[in-house]
Amino acid sequence: MRFPTRLFCQGRPLRSRERKLRGLDSAGGAAQGTARKGICFFFSSGNHARKKEKEENKMTERQHTTWGELLRDAVEKPGRLLEAYTAFHNYSFGNALLALEQCIRRNLQPGPLNTYHGWLERKRQVRKGEKGITLCMPMPFKRATQTDGFQDETAEPQTSYAFRFRPYWFVLAQTEGEDTYTPPIPNFDIDTALRALNITRTPFEEMNGNIQGLANGREIAVNPLAALPHKTTFHEIAHIVLGHTTSEKLVDGEQTTRHIREVEAESVALICCETLGLDGAEFCRGYIQHWLKTEKEIPNQSAAR
Repeated sequence: MRFPTRLFCQGRPLRSRERKLRGLDSAGGAAQGTARKGICFFFSSGNHARKKEKEENKMTERQHTTWGELLRDAVEKPGRLLEAYTAFHNYSFGNALLALEQCIRRNLQPGPLNTYHGWLERKRQVRKGEKGITLCMPMPFKRATQTDGFQDETAEPQTSYAFRFRPYWFVLAQTEGEDTYTPPIPNFDIDTALRALNITRTPFEEMNGNIQGLANGREIAVNPLAALPHKTTFHEIAHIVLGHTTSEKLVDGEQTTRHIREVEAESVALICCETLGLDGAEFCRGYIQHWLKTEKEIPNQSAAR
């Protein structure tokens, strides 16, 4: 008799009561052979397991709001973007907001984030019963190359990415063990930052006075009459770091129609202004909200930056 679920154990033979708790009758025991006690793992059939994983993934995604809603909510609350970045600066902007939203909802102290095994390497143990923090993961897969609408058998398969939500992370507040080390934050200097990023400042030569700044390749230029020159500098640096200037010249002005790019760059400027205590945070929030009005959704690729 075949059972849909198989039991694999290590240790001594199971007692009759234990077998009953495992759902194994006498026929099941004979079919499965001698089962032994220890750490037990239940493995479902392949199709059932894949179907269950797919359903769980959909349920996990439905638990969270969209990236656009997360960003709109964060922009409306002063300090929220800074809080997300400060607590989860090693993660993408979208995942930082997603992690912060879960911490607030579950009354957890936002802080360093790591996987279960990552915390073990830091000699900290995740407390029993803690539920993982869900983040969005890019998962690579191969697909056949298409040529003129037909599959090209001779070409190398293309690598694409699917984004999945997985609860594999835990914040510091969910663990216990040795104290963690927090390195000191160095003083900020714009020239040092530009050298580290291999970005050059050039003279502003545009005739259009409405343009606050521009980015081209690895160069930025800021209008000397810009209302908030430091904010504009952060904005233009973000365009370069985020890869917005790799293919063509990008000029910032009222005529800009690149909604997602503007939201991304101004979000970076907002975090920089709030982190350094500089003026311009309110302007940044208004600028982001302006561009979000015309963009219904933020794609996974943007949130994963």
